[in-house]
Amino acid sequence: MKSYISEFIGTFGFVFIGCGCIVFATPFIGYLGISLSFGLAYSAMNMTFPGHHFNPALTIACAVSQQFYAKNIWLTLTKTLAYILIQIIAAYAAVALIYFIYSGKTGYVYQGPADVNLVERYTLSSAFYLETVLTFLFICVFLGCNANKGYQAIASGLTLAASFLLSYPVTKGALNPARTTASALFCKQEEALSQLPLFWGAALIAALIAGVAYHPAIRKIKDANAS
Repeated sequence: MKSYISEFIGTFGFVFIGCGCIVFATPFIGYLGISLSFGLAYSAMNMTFPGHHFNPALTIACAVSQQFYAKNIWLTLTKTLAYILIQIIAAYAAVALIYFIYSGKTGYVYQGPADVNLVERYTLSSAFYLETVLTFLFICVFLGCNANKGYQAIASGLTLAASFLLSYPVTKGALNPARTTASALFCKQEEALSQLPLFWGAALIAALIAGVAYHPAIRKIKDANAS
């Protein structure tokens, strides 16, 4: 139960700070500030709750690579799905609280969601390739640093920040289908909801490829060839 609570708090904190900066502070901090807010928030949450994911793509990749394993495959699948559900709920709670607070701004008029992930100026295929590659690299950094949780938190946060700088003009910085789903469900924008399969598909493909690449059996083959 403690791990589920930690996953909820970490995901909530990560999304609340990152998306909160988009909603409240974009005119003041720009793309760079938004990217750093997500990266720093992720590092901070990961240092507070070492080894946790706050991202369905990471959870799936860790399960495939056996870095996130229960007593048997069915318990592992159940735990993986539970983590993903908690991540979506936590992200939704964070987005809802952001807009509840933002509605208290003097002269507030709702003009649509600022934090929703939406592909507008690029083709969906271009956005899909970009999301897949960046998510794959992010997962590789996380899995590769698994032996050192301190480095894992710092390296993952830096990678996320750099990835956001690249992806924000294309997808408004996604790389996390829980956050994407929460924002789309909250705003109920038809176009954002219709693009959810793109973000989930990219995350799933990246997670499966990275997870297989870091599976113990594959690592043994690599080590044997290297020696």
